[in-house]
Amino acid sequence: QVASTTTLPSIKLDHNINDKNKVAFFWTDWINNVPKSTGDGIPFPISNTRQFITHSNTERLTFDRTITPTVLLHLGVGYLRYAHVDSSPDISQDFDAPGKLGFFGGVPNAKGFTGFPGMRNLSAAQGGFNSPNGALVGWTNGVYDWDDKPTATGSLTWVKGNHTYKFGGEWHKDIWTFKNIVDSGQVNFSAAQTAQPYLASSSVGGGTIGFPYASFLLGAADSATIKPTSDPQVRKWAYSMYFQDTWKITRKLTFDYGLRWDLQNGWHELHSRSSSFAAGIANPSAGNLLGATAYEGSGTGRCDCSFTKTYPYAYGPRLGVAWQVNGKTVLRAGWGLVYGQTPVLSYFTTATVGVGFNTLTLANSSGLYGDPALYLRNGLQYNQAALTTATYDPGVKPEPGTINSPPSYLSPQGGRPPRINQWNISLQREIIPNLVIEASYVANRSAWILANNTVEPNALSPQMLAARGFDITNPTDQGILNTTLSNLSPAIAAQRGIRTPYAGYPLGVTVAQTLRPYPQFGNIGVQWMDNGHSWYDALQMKLTKRYSRGLQVVGSFSWAKELEYGINVPNDVYNKQVNKTISAYSQPLTISTGFNYQSPVLHTNKFVSGILRDWTVGGFLSYASGLPIESPIAQNNLQTLLFQTNNTAISSGQNSSTSASGTFMNRVPGQPFFIKDLNCHCIDPNKDFVLNPKAWSSPLAGTFGTAAAYYNDYRYQRHPAEQLSFGRVFQLPREKMTLQLRVEFFNVFNRANMADPISVNALATQSRNPSGVPTAGFGYINSQSLGNGSTLNNNTGLGGNPRQGQLLLRFQY
Repeated sequence: QVASTTTLPSIKLDHNINDKNKVAFFWTDWINNVPKSTGDGIPFPISNTRQFITHSNTERLTFDRTITPTVLLHLGVGYLRYAHVDSSPDISQDFDAPGKLGFFGGVPNAKGFTGFPGMRNLSAAQGGFNSPNGALVGWTNGVYDWDDKPTATGSLTWVKGNHTYKFGGEWHKDIWTFKNIVDSGQVNFSAAQTAQPYLASSSVGGGTIGFPYASFLLGAADSATIKPTSDPQVRKWAYSMYFQDTWKITRKLTFDYGLRWDLQNGWHELHSRSSSFAAGIANPSAGNLLGATAYEGSGTGRCDCSFTKTYPYAYGPRLGVAWQVNGKTVLRAGWGLVYGQTPVLSYFTTATVGVGFNTLTLANSSGLYGDPALYLRNGLQYNQAALTTATYDPGVKPEPGTINSPPSYLSPQGGRPPRINQWNISLQREIIPNLVIEASYVANRSAWILANNTVEPNALSPQMLAARGFDITNPTDQGILNTTLSNLSPAIAAQRGIRTPYAGYPLGVTVAQTLRPYPQFGNIGVQWMDNGHSWYDALQMKLTKRYSRGLQVVGSFSWAKELEYGINVPNDVYNKQVNKTISAYSQPLTISTGFNYQSPVLHTNKFVSGILRDWTVGGFLSYASGLPIESPIAQNNLQTLLFQTNNTAISSGQNSSTSASGTFMNRVPGQPFFIKDLNCHCIDPNKDFVLNPKAWSSPLAGTFGTAAAYYNDYRYQRHPAEQLSFGRVFQLPREKMTLQLRVEFFNVFNRANMADPISVNALATQSRNPSGVPTAGFGYINSQSLGNGSTLNNNTGLGGNPRQGQLLLRFQY
């Protein structure tokens, strides 16, 4: 077992070449090596241990030149690289399978080796026995992820009279590679190949007759697939230019104005090896129904297009004014249009075509009498051209006799950045010397925010079904819609106009599936849809005690209203009006205070002064509203009729409901949300359920729930942040040299942070064990939970955030 290691060296250099020129350089290199082992204890190359290595380095070089006393030039370049490895070690990749095993047919890596072949599904309980090597043997992963980002910036500042002009520009490019060096082929085994033929589908004592590991030892495989190296090269660039002027009209009045222009594209595969769902193309695999696969780029079989369109009109004007009303009062106001970044990319989720993007199923057993699909001694046999040649087939999906999901729909709006219209007005007043209070109204309206869940190309609505003669609130119609084609009465089919969409259509699907806009497909994913909006209004107050007499204090308070559309989970994707709710990140009340005090030098006894001087105490205290709890998901199985599935995956990170319906429940008027207030400090998770199931009711079958996604009075526990530090600064004999010793405490009052209550299904039975301790159900708090890392689900557990302290020693010169 290799230990985890992390290293983080850095270098910062500043050099004044002369009185007019200055250069600075910064470099840092972060390396994290974490072995990911299954603990199988097997030597390489048959072990399925993986390496998990992350390497990130940053370089920045800047140059500043004072051209004249009133003109300053600034230039900078930088480079950021993030490299991630999640792969079996080289010893597995470089195994010579043809030479040492006689196993051929794999795809060689860059060194010419095919690696130890991946053997799958070796383990299964057979009469109480398991295969000794587990279910996986051999190379399990070969992922290499590189993110590179070169940047450049330049600005010129010119002070002329009562104007300060600034001109500048920026450029950066995102370069992303996701290389998957797969193993030499995946070979799957089953029990069928070593079972008695007449007992192949039987079981004895709960175990299937036969033994997959024995099938492996005989070399009798049940199926095999192969896939060459995938190596998408994805790019995105951004340019910007700006001009601004700070104009001191009078001694008391300053006016700022400026204009910024941003031009950035959406993500694009360097060789146009991208595919997208296309609603307007006939699909030859689905009886020429509309809805097929389109391929980006130019040439035969391609769309002669780019899937995303670059938005050229991202102009952002800015205005600002500052007026000194009197010697102690200043009024400020500002307005501007700001543009964000086009959608970011984590993994290239779009289906791609070209060399390295096809997976071939080499063989499948017939299932008759356990006949193997192939023997290992014969290797993998396939048509090399079929593996590496792109066909650009619009009917690549669905596969014959199946309902598949096609590539995601790539919205052309992926090249349009979000736009934020923001404004503010503030009044700043000095109360006493060094004590200033400021009150501000801050607001913004955002548009074109990434909101993929606002569109479901293959979902139904009640109106669409009504046009086909079905009322989804009618039990008879519900039954027909949920009936499979194979079980549907011919008389009812003729009466209601139900037919199979095309020859070869699978008969195991429901009638509702045949009525979808694209019946040949299941759910169709959406990427880069920017239909989201947000609204923000806030009163923000700030109190600043500037440093004097050893004390410095900064306090802030905000009272905000945050609304969103499209970013939250929708209740009905076709009804935009019901989907505007408070933000999932809403915290309307927030108050924070930071302070630092250093004891002064006492002009008394030198010995006493030496003991009492330079002690420091500091802290940061923050208190905010709890995050909203998402309304429970209804259990009326509406998604089986309408296929609106975006809100069945709970956005707050809690366990999703296996019977989620595609809509929310109804809120019951007059019923409180909570049995006990989550912030009352009176809850014992080993005794109490905290959520009230009577606050919610189920919508009728075939109807949408009426609840909003979130409510202001339905929130998780508040989680204060409280830090304090104590220390001493020692003045060393050498001038400007100090030594500081400080101890810092986090969660200094040792507050217990409870795990979030289970809130997905209000109908989930509240159960207890024989000792009366809650074990499951709506409103259950798991006292043992230490969290799942979700942004919205603060499962920190009762002991997940105890008081912690650290000791710091700092030398400054």
